[in-house]
Amino acid sequence: MDGRFLGAFAFAGFVVVPALRVVATVVSAAVLSLGFVVVVLDDGGTPAQAAASCAAPGTSAVSTVQPVPGSSVAGFDAAQMKNAAAIMKAASDLGLPVAAQLIGVQAAIGESTLRVIDFGDSAGPDSRGLFQQRDSWGPYADRMDPAKSSALFFKALQRVEGWESLEPTIAINRTQRNADPNHYTQFRAKATEIVKALGGEAAAMVDPSGVCPGEGNQIVGDLAGKWVKALPDAVMTSGYGPRPAPPGTAGGVLANFHYGIDFSTPGQAGTILAITDMKIVKIRNLEGMFGTGVTGQTLDGKLTIGMYHMEAGSLKVKEGDTVAAGTPLGTEGATGNVSGRHLHMEFYAGALPNPMIPINATIDPTPILKEKGIL
Repeated sequence: MDGRFLGAFAFAGFVVVPALRVVATVVSAAVLSLGFVVVVLDDGGTPAQAAASCAAPGTSAVSTVQPVPGSSVAGFDAAQMKNAAAIMKAASDLGLPVAAQLIGVQAAIGESTLRVIDFGDSAGPDSRGLFQQRDSWGPYADRMDPAKSSALFFKALQRVEGWESLEPTIAINRTQRNADPNHYTQFRAKATEIVKALGGEAAAMVDPSGVCPGEGNQIVGDLAGKWVKALPDAVMTSGYGPRPAPPGTAGGVLANFHYGIDFSTPGQAGTILAITDMKIVKIRNLEGMFGTGVTGQTLDGKLTIGMYHMEAGSLKVKEGDTVAAGTPLGTEGATGNVSGRHLHMEFYAGALPNPMIPINATIDPTPILKEKGIL
């Protein structure tokens, strides 16, 4: 059994139980180009909502916005939310996207629970402030100031090569240089809640990857009812149906059934294509076990197709787009709960906006693909 097949066999396509889903996200520069939410404070330091529209890095400055009073998140008091707003403003002042705002809040939750603390620990007795910055980071007064310490953090983050495409906890670890690179993962969900709360209406649709809602509803290509191979030159590495799962595989006993079909391109990553004309109804950016991928509905509403584990940042379509068969969707990857590069594809009967196992039952893609002459 080669390593590629093992990757598809061991993890890909096994049941995704909502309680087991863990957000582990990465945002590439390509994804960030979709836009970002900038959150500012008024002169009194009150949290303010995001700009009315998402602006890509390097575009014109956003207009002044009105504050959102009473922004709150369970488990965080007014002082903590104010500190989070200061972190987000520091990022926006440096022209950084919402992905950076999320990282900053995530880091500060992990370091200080969003409080300006005047003590360190055994590993860093001189650590102080929101980010537990040591003496080498700057003067004590700056480290104890939410705005200034946040600016120190973001400037250090920008010096981390490729920080935009790193998993957030890794980007933070390389900035903070703490012992456990995975320490910050547990704080991503709460950071997202806080950024969305402080960002107001314009941030409501921002997902944990830091992607701003894209303008979809485009028609791409000639809709002719064709079917094509989703991954040209690929071989099928795992079919639909029962198979023994390795011990410890996420999903428990339900993991002994493969709910989709897997393909892998020998030698190099292939380009994943829309298998038929479809409307894109769900975009996933490094979302839990799915990784990066898309879900689309056939235009007759009879079938919903999920295509997962694509390369981070490679998606070429947006939610709401209608794409023709053969339209490039992204690049074959190994994101999500996998150990090898491949495409995992799931079929569902009917038009479902966000299908999941075991809530929604899959159907075997094999006879459909054979009937269409592409398997």
